[in-house]
Amino acid sequence: MLAGLLLAGLTPLPAAELHVKGLNWFKNRKAEQQLKLLLGAQHSATLDAAALEDAALVLIGSLNDEGYLEPGLTVEFAGPDGGPVTYPLDAQLDHPLPRPLAVAKATLRIVHGQRFALREVTFAGLRAMEEKEARTFFVGENLLIPLVSERIYSPGRLQSAMGNLEEALRQLGYAEAAVTPGTVAIDHAKGDVRAQILVQEGRRWLVGALQFSLTDGSAAPEGLMAGRTGQPWTSLWRQDATTAIRRWYYTRGHPDVQVKLTPQTAEAADGTKAVTVLATITPGPEVHVGAVRFQGNKYTREATLRRLVRSHPGDLLDPVLFDSSQARISQLGVFRHVELRYEPADATPRDVVYDLTEGRRQEVNLLAGYGSYEQFRGGVEWRHYNLFGRAHTSSLKLVESMKGSSGDYVYTVPSLFGSTVDGSARLFGLRRAEFSFEREEYGASLSLLFPLRQLGLSLTSGYTFKHVRNSDSALATSATDPVESNIASVNLGLVRERRDNPLRPRKGYNVHLQLEAAGRELGSEVVYQQLVVGASYHTGWGNGRWFHAGLSQGVVTTLGAPKDSALPVSVLFFPGGDGSIRGYQKGEAAPRGAAGLFTGAKAYTQFNLEVEQALTSKWSVVMFTDALGTAVRLADWPWSEKLYSVGLGVRYQTVIGPVRVEYGHNLNPRPFDPAGTLQVSIGFPF
Repeated sequence: MLAGLLLAGLTPLPAAELHVKGLNWFKNRKAEQQLKLLLGAQHSATLDAAALEDAALVLIGSLNDEGYLEPGLTVEFAGPDGGPVTYPLDAQLDHPLPRPLAVAKATLRIVHGQRFALREVTFAGLRAMEEKEARTFFVGENLLIPLVSERIYSPGRLQSAMGNLEEALRQLGYAEAAVTPGTVAIDHAKGDVRAQILVQEGRRWLVGALQFSLTDGSAAPEGLMAGRTGQPWTSLWRQDATTAIRRWYYTRGHPDVQVKLTPQTAEAADGTKAVTVLATITPGPEVHVGAVRFQGNKYTREATLRRLVRSHPGDLLDPVLFDSSQARISQLGVFRHVELRYEPADATPRDVVYDLTEGRRQEVNLLAGYGSYEQFRGGVEWRHYNLFGRAHTSSLKLVESMKGSSGDYVYTVPSLFGSTVDGSARLFGLRRAEFSFEREEYGASLSLLFPLRQLGLSLTSGYTFKHVRNSDSALATSATDPVESNIASVNLGLVRERRDNPLRPRKGYNVHLQLEAAGRELGSEVVYQQLVVGASYHTGWGNGRWFHAGLSQGVVTTLGAPKDSALPVSVLFFPGGDGSIRGYQKGEAAPRGAAGLFTGAKAYTQFNLEVEQALTSKWSVVMFTDALGTAVRLADWPWSEKLYSVGLGVRYQTVIGPVRVEYGHNLNPRPFDPAGTLQVSIGFPF
């Protein structure tokens, strides 16, 4: 009996029930979980008055941040007689809960009340930028449909927006800029808020000279002022100059260098302030490298890691080299965390220590997607990391769609021989119903990836051997097209990516080139050279509007091939689809031969032009024009036939790119061509 009582005393009592009502079902559950975490030890077997008041204040604060400045909140629990008891609470706790209080179950019931939104923002004293640009800090971009959820007003949001505008002015060189609230008129009945923002810009600060003061009397750094005079005095300028000075000393073995920049200003005749910057430098001692150690690499071989460290014991200690090695170790993809430290922190020599936390060894991902041609597709991907303790990776991907099946196995070796080059081997197989034939191919490839960071380029090269088979052909050239071929080729790829976001580009550009050459000396039964070059450009056009343009050119030549030799149809071009000319399904824009049957093109030129207008932060509409020129023979290059489409579309932005529904209307359809096509897909078109 006594043992049972002792066990009962040791058994923890269940936590008190705390429920939230008044939001939607999902938000109620989310709020309950967040409150349990925030209350911590307060969420015990019973809830006292302080715990319930804290929970209420958290909910009221979150509602205020969403623009509900006057929400109603009541606390409901059972009274001493078992009947329901209700107490209203507000952010000031003008009427606190009675004390003492201990309840095992309570409900926080919310009434949102009016939601407040900024309807108008005006500025006084703003000259350094247009009001339209400044207004985006408060209400976002000027969208066609100004949703309340995107113009939320709360005192905290207004203060944050003013701080962001003030920082933007300071990045333009207005170091004394101050942004404060003026008149804020609130219509409590309608929830409309009209705010006036007061801006004091002051003079613009421009850097005129950089002077040095060395605490140890040594010589000043040289060559650091190139391109830095005449620039605005901003935090970015200070950071850039400080980094340049530190790197100058790092390469000379002074990792403890201290740099302090002090501006000295004088008013200039042009209305600006001329800034003379005094850099006070304490170089610190010259330090050499002791040992280089790795900790936490349970599965990863140390030799794999040492190849990525470019400095050795006895060298001058340059933190930039070890930071670079830290980044390269992180890029192996097998560590969750890579931390760098030095031991001892204030002596010479110093050991360099990498603290490593190894990550996942395997993962399985489910794949899904939709496109107008392939329709639904799904699959599975299995990835294995850090094979043999050498940071090697393998990936097996199996995909099934309404039009075909594919499988890929890729084995990747990062940082070959300690370099920045990655190598990979791939086995692949594909069977897919193209628009006018059944396509089969399987084979293997070896490739190398070279990151050319100084040029902003990514270079790939490799060798591929594959067997291709084309059956059930409905092409005009089916009588002479090879049915089966072995193709061996070398390929070269070059990419320069300068878009702000490849999934949802708003500004910048992209250039890419892909060259494939097949020859008998490589083991191929056919000889050809295929070149595809493309570029895209994206820019804003004001008021939530963007301009997108894409241009690509593809050509297949047969230099060195026997005269009149036929090419496998999979080497030729069959344009059309959601990433090509959108008035046609995939392959439908290929040249037509006798009786309207399709034939592959040896050359094509494609131009896409779009104007995208945002409706909200997620939804947008597009107007587009697509143009395509094709040539069946190289003698007709650049094209012997031209097609044009215009259309409209709607897009919804997701984390994996836009979901697109677009209709392309054909301006000059050929016989047997559709008048237009509805395309549904995911991802940016070019």
